[in-house]
Amino acid sequence: MIDHIITLDRIELYLIDVPQKHQFKSGIGIRSSKKTLICKWIDKKGQSGYGECSCRPDPYYSAEFLDASILLIQKFIIPKLSPEISFKHLLDVLKQIRGWNFTKSAIESAALDLISNNNIGSLLSKDLKPSPVKKVPVGISIGIHTDPKEFYDVIQQSIEEGYQRLKFKISPSIDTKVFDAVNSLLLENKVYVNFDANGSYHEDDLKKMAYFVHTYETIIEQPTPPDRFDVLMHAKQLYPDLKICFDEEVKSIGDLIKLHKLNVLDEVNLKVGRVGGLTNSMQIVNYCFEHNISCWIGGMFETGIGRIQNLNVAAFLPNAKAHDLSPSSRYFKEDIIFPEIQMENGFIPVDSLKSCKVNSENLNKFTTNKVVCTIS
Repeated sequence: MIDHIITLDRIELYLIDVPQKHQFKSGIGIRSSKKTLICKWIDKKGQSGYGECSCRPDPYYSAEFLDASILLIQKFIIPKLSPEISFKHLLDVLKQIRGWNFTKSAIESAALDLISNNNIGSLLSKDLKPSPVKKVPVGISIGIHTDPKEFYDVIQQSIEEGYQRLKFKISPSIDTKVFDAVNSLLLENKVYVNFDANGSYHEDDLKKMAYFVHTYETIIEQPTPPDRFDVLMHAKQLYPDLKICFDEEVKSIGDLIKLHKLNVLDEVNLKVGRVGGLTNSMQIVNYCFEHNISCWIGGMFETGIGRIQNLNVAAFLPNAKAHDLSPSSRYFKEDIIFPEIQMENGFIPVDSLKSCKVNSENLNKFTTNKVVCTIS
């Protein structure tokens, strides 16, 4: 894979806005559509590969945001590419850029999609140590709700649909009475639950986590800001039994090793885009496998393009209870792939992904800006 030579005629960038079925509220904010950037790598024969830059349109999850990603590709990636390039050289170009992992991931993914002929799973199997599963267990991420009845109904429906885990978004402003109204439902159905704070609990908010730490005795994902290790350690002192899943904190294999060596790591939410792409993700999957660290694949509400990639990586985490990789119908009125990703009894069959293709009509319909980057 490293020495594979590919040609490049141009890269097309599609800034798209895909309508969601429902609003989604987290500690970061409210979203009613998925704004994302699709990168299309087109070679000299006219063949193409796709990647998705799934960072937000604002710098509230990471420092990256979509408009700036386009500029970065135009100014600092395209000028260093040539009409004929090895995959290793592409990685070297991307390594020169500090940060901007989501953007770099999209370019790498587009190239790998072209190399693999829409079968990235076959490439991964050569470098990943775990054996893949045939179907990926799927969990669901449930946004913040204020109406107890509405919250109850959402959970009931999720249980009936067979999701293997329910992950609830929380923040310091949440009214725990909505959880009082659904606790019996969760206990009666023996639902596996987690919580995700998106780094929203600061020093003065830590006592507000007590309800979730003591009531459920489960993992809390990214409870404190990723740049405030002091607040994190304060939380561990306040709640010695607090189990933490790291998300925003892990941007590289180095971050993972550091947290593991510091003995504060209970679980990892691996987002392919957040760590800079598939090559870096493979290092993390192998490290977690070798050190028996719980790891699962999280999402950024990707369209089918990014979701297929994530599901292929998830297949190599056989011990994960569930991944945040719901089917297309969970989020979008229409996806930009066909057929759309389907779930069967809480699982997504990996082989079903091989038939999925980009729906060019929908891609064009949802495009708000298109930029063509030619190679000289």
